Amino acid sequence: MQTAQELFHKLAAWEPDGAQVLSVYLDMSPHMSGKQPWGRTSTPVLRNRLREIERTLLPRHPALDGFRKDAEKVQLYLENHTEPWLQGIAIFACDAHGLFETLETGVAFQNQIAFEPYPDLFQLAHLLDEQETVVTAVVDTNTTRLFVTRLGFLEEVAGPDDSPFGYSKRNATCLNQARYHRRVENKRKEFAQEAATAIEDLVQQEGARRVILAGDPVAIPLLHQELSNKIEPLVHEEVMSLDIRTPRHIVHEEIKPVIQYMEREASHNQADNLVEGIRANGLAVSGMQETLDALEHGEADVLILANDVPLDEQERSELVRRAANTDARVESVEGHPVLQAMGGVGALLRYRPNWV
Repeated sequence: MQTAQELFHKLAAWEPDGAQVLSVYLDMSPHMSGKQPWGRTSTPVLRNRLREIERTLLPRHPALDGFRKDAEKVQLYLENHTEPWLQGIAIFACDAHGLFETLETGVAFQNQIAFEPYPDLFQLAHLLDEQETVVTAVVDTNTTRLFVTRLGFLEEVAGPDDSPFGYSKRNATCLNQARYHRRVENKRKEFAQEAATAIEDLVQQEGARRVILAGDPVAIPLLHQELSNKIEPLVHEEVMSLDIRTPRHIVHEEIKPVIQYMEREASHNQADNLVEGIRANGLAVSGMQETLDALEHGEADVLILANDVPLDEQERSELVRRAANTDARVESVEGHPVLQAMGGVGALLRYRPNWV
C-alpha cells in the first residue's frame, strides 16, 4: 500500500495530456446539529459542486463523459466508505488515464472539489506537513506502551515485554536495604534501556519526526538517559502524566494538543527563518513570482505558505506541484503576522539564486 507521501509525489508528477483531474477533499466528521445529528455536511457540498461543474461542461464538452464517470466512481466509493471513525477523505480521479486514488485520514479536510488539468495538492501537502508521524511512549518503571500517530490516526504497537522486577516487599525485609535499592535501580535501568531501544527502532521504522514521552515521573528521566543523541532532539520537552493503563482513545485525546503545539512551533520557526533571510538578503525569497522562479530553477529548499492568507488556488497548487517535483519541502504556517504581511508566500533556498 502506498504512503501519503508516495501518493503526493505520484500526483505531483502528473502530466495531463489534455485530460482533466477531479480532485475531491471532504470533511467527513459528523456534525452534531440539525435534523441529522450524525450527518456529514460534505454530502450536499459534494453533490452541489458536481452538478455545478457538470453544467459548465454541457452540452457536449469533450471532458463531459469522463467527468461523469469520475463523479460516479467518487459517489460509489463514498457510499461504501462512511465509517464513523473517518474524519477526512481525499480522492483524485481521471477516467481518461485510469487514475483513481484515495486517501482516508483521521483529520478533516476543508470541503473542496475541483476539476482542472492538474491535481490540486495543497491540502495534501498541508496534511503531510501538519500530520507528521509521531511516536508516543507511555512508560512506567517496568512497562512500555508504544503508539504511532499517522495522518491523524493513533495505533498502538507492540512494545517491550512487561518485565516484573522479580522481587516483592516481603523480600525487601530480608535483604540489606542498600542491596535492595541497587537491585531496584538496576532493574529500572535495564528496562529503560529496553524501552529506549524499542522507541528508537520504531522511530527508524516509521520515519517519525517527533517523539512524545509520557507516564511515570521516575521512569521518564531514566528513559531520557538511555536515548541516543540522534533521538533526543526529536523528543518533546513537556512530560505528560499518563497512567500506564490509560485507554488508547484517552491517550489520543491527550496528545492531540501536544502534537498541534509541536507542529505550530516548528512551522513558526521556519517562517522566522524566512523573515530573517529576507532581512539579511540571504537564502530566502518572498512573493509569488519570486518563489515560482526559485522553484522552477530548483533553488528552493522549503516552500512556505501562510494558511490564513487568501491565495489564488491555481497559483498555490502550482507552487506545491513545483515544490514536490524539485524535492522541496512544503511548510504551511498559521498565525504568523509578518509572513501574512509579506503576502503569505516565500521560500528558503538551497543556495543563492543566479538569476537575481
